[in-house]
Amino acid sequence: MSMGGSHTSGAVTSGQPISPGGHGGATNILPTWLAVIWTLVFIAIFLIHVRHLRETRGQRRLWHSGHVLMALGMGFMFAPSSIDHLDIPRSFWQLTFAGGSLVIIAWMLTEAIERRAINALWVVMAIDLAAMVYMWSSTGYRPAVTWLLVAYFGAQSLLWVSDRMRSIDQHTLPGAFSVTAEGAVGTAVAAPLICFRDIRASMFAMTLGMAYMFAAMQLLM
Repeated sequence: MSMGGSHTSGAVTSGQPISPGGHGGATNILPTWLAVIWTLVFIAIFLIHVRHLRETRGQRRLWHSGHVLMALGMGFMFAPSSIDHLDIPRSFWQLTFAGGSLVIIAWMLTEAIERRAINALWVVMAIDLAAMVYMWSSTGYRPAVTWLLVAYFGAQSLLWVSDRMRSIDQHTLPGAFSVTAEGAVGTAVAAPLICFRDIRASMFAMTLGMAYMFAAMQLLM
């Protein structure tokens, strides 16, 4: 589905899904000029997080790679067909985002079994990637789920713009422990993932764009 062009497959009617990735017979959700602006916004977000990816190490690098993938997917989601000639099938995006979400979940389970500290933002990332799978779905959307995601990403955008997400970055999922050199057992603390000032603006724009996309998809059904 492209917001500004003919990427929807078939007419948009009640109970019929908006299909990302196809061409022909589409109802435009956005005028082309506005779709291009949104596409450029997500290209900028993509480049910002690519820079973060190159400048960080360890878990932070993996965390930023998730945002790079999300920004790329959203860029193609908004791109009008007049500038998107790749026509990547929606199944590719679904498999990619589903794989990313499952990898994070599997990693968190492994870390939990080993009683290692897990940053709460990894749960957020797993949910975000799973939401992208739903966004690229061709099997229809359920209003309750879609509006829940609108509220979820709307709340995220407020947390990012107010810089409150940094407090979540300081939370560790329960169950982890550490052993000191003296043999004492204590609560383990996960390494923070947020480190750049400009991530506040880029993540606000990304989550706001995702909330808008879900709302637009539901309103057109």
